[in-house]
Amino acid sequence: MDIEHLKQLQGVDIEITNVLQEKLELEETLKRDEDGYRSAEESIAEFDKSYGQLDTDKRAKEAEIQQTNEMIKRWDARLKEAKSGREYQAFMREINGAKKDIGEIENTVLKLMEEMEKIDKGREQQKQQLDEIGKRLQQMSAQSRERISFLAKQIEGFEAERGRIAESVSAGLLGLYEQIRKQRSIAIVAVKKSVCQGCYMNIPPQLYNEVMMNSRIIHCPHCQRILFYEAEDHGAVQRNPKKNKKAV
Repeated sequence: MDIEHLKQLQGVDIEITNVLQEKLELEETLKRDEDGYRSAEESIAEFDKSYGQLDTDKRAKEAEIQQTNEMIKRWDARLKEAKSGREYQAFMREINGAKKDIGEIENTVLKLMEEMEKIDKGREQQKQQLDEIGKRLQQMSAQSRERISFLAKQIEGFEAERGRIAESVSAGLLGLYEQIRKQRSIAIVAVKKSVCQGCYMNIPPQLYNEVMMNSRIIHCPHCQRILFYEAEDHGAVQRNPKKNKKAV
């Protein structure tokens, strides 16, 4: 009977949904860790680049200080040979100006060193994060990939089983099932004590009696799911997908 085949089909579809969900979660976790690792690597590269630029600037400023000190030495030598007060004052102005320049350059060097220290700390933090992610990836990657491969094979098996069951269902009913499933996730549900187990609404007594006969396809007047009768002592026939205990 079509209703029994639909119940079997839905059972397989639920299995596919659950296995696929686990597979996607594992893939997302793996991808998140791999992306995090690459991001940490890129951050370290940026830190290295910034640190290198600051170090280049610092070396240039230190060279400038050295050059200015050489100039001061030359001005100082000429100061000792000054032949007039005006000449002496001119040499002193040059020396004092150069010393002032050195002071400003030294302040710049200190600021550069402070920035380099901050970058170095940030780089060390990123390296620690990179090590942590790397260790986790090393431990989990092989295990996750093995599990993902196993789940993929499971899905293939379920899909093959689904195809075999679907061949036993008429094309029109299969299309109806797919349409309801697309809208409601669960397409076929039991009726217990005149209550639809999909939307948990009461159905009319006459309709309930017809459902008990299981002689034709009947829809819930509220949620439009396909209904089937399930006696109270039979236990649960249908299985609900994970995280979807109540779908209306």
